[in-house]
Amino acid sequence: MSMQTRLFVAVVALGLAVGPLAAMPTALHVSLPALVAPVDAPGGVSDAPTGLLYLLPTLGAIRIKDTASLAKKFVQRAGAASADYKDGVAASGADWEAGARAGADNYKQAVIEAANQGRFEKGVAAAGAQKFVTRATTLGSQRFATGVQAAEGEWAKGSAPYLDALKGIELPPRRPRGQNAGRADAVAQRLHQMRVGK
Repeated sequence: MSMQTRLFVAVVALGLAVGPLAAMPTALHVSLPALVAPVDAPGGVSDAPTGLLYLLPTLGAIRIKDTASLAKKFVQRAGAASADYKDGVAASGADWEAGARAGADNYKQAVIEAANQGRFEKGVAAAGAQKFVTRATTLGSQRFATGVQAAEGEWAKGSAPYLDALKGIELPPRRPRGQNAGRADAVAQRLHQMRVGK
């Protein structure tokens, strides 16, 4: 469970706990008048907000550690869970595919909504150029070679249809330099047909 989710659950639980306590002074005033000062008496506990003030010292504020400590804890705990992550992913391929297929309409609507509200541009502006450079020169440079090696099979699978199509193109005869645009056009047209599935 993420830290944000835990914080949300804690706030909701606190609200559910405080609700009945906040209403308690009113209930006591109705059922046990002897325990509560009269409404017009100075300093009387006559309504929920005033009664809640008496509870604040007992309840206290939500205590949260400093952000740096929480960030370090996140890295430690998440890093230690890499095996759990791998095991969980290994057993969830079918669920992922079914969920992804079922969420196609939601994805489309969300992308359109985000585009209409300019969220992409806002996200780019919030990240800034420095974050891009930092991530690309540290994490990106470390993972580049590994990613390329892991992609060998997928690259071959994805490229094979285009390479085969190029092999089958009948190009116009080669002409003097500067007069071969037709050859390039034939290649571009065939590749475009491949991309759009024709």
